[in-house]
Amino acid sequence: MDFQQYYEIIIEELVDNFDLDDGEYYGDVVLTDELYQASCEIAKKFDVDFNGEQSALAVLEASKQDAAEPETYSVSAAAVGCVVDYLEDNFVVEFEDEDFDDE
Repeated sequence: MDFQQYYEIIIEELVDNFDLDDGEYYGDVVLTDELYQASCEIAKKFDVDFNGEQSALAVLEASKQDAAEPETYSVSAAAVGCVVDYLEDNFVVEFEDEDFDDE
């Protein structure tokens, strides 16, 4: 899976965990093993920061497999959001941003 494919899939997974008022991701999101592994690989490859004290990878690696659904992980939406934000902010992926479209 390339970065663009990952981005397009993961953004759909995160949509319900995004607060439009404060622009932050919250709660946990359940990811397939493939998406979890891809998130970890990207966080590691780009050394994505989580909060200045922890890396996104460290937070992701603290995730637990979801007991209700085998081969899935319950992960911090904020940590995955950091990975998504990194991909957007560093133009690793192509995305539409309504703020830029209005200018």
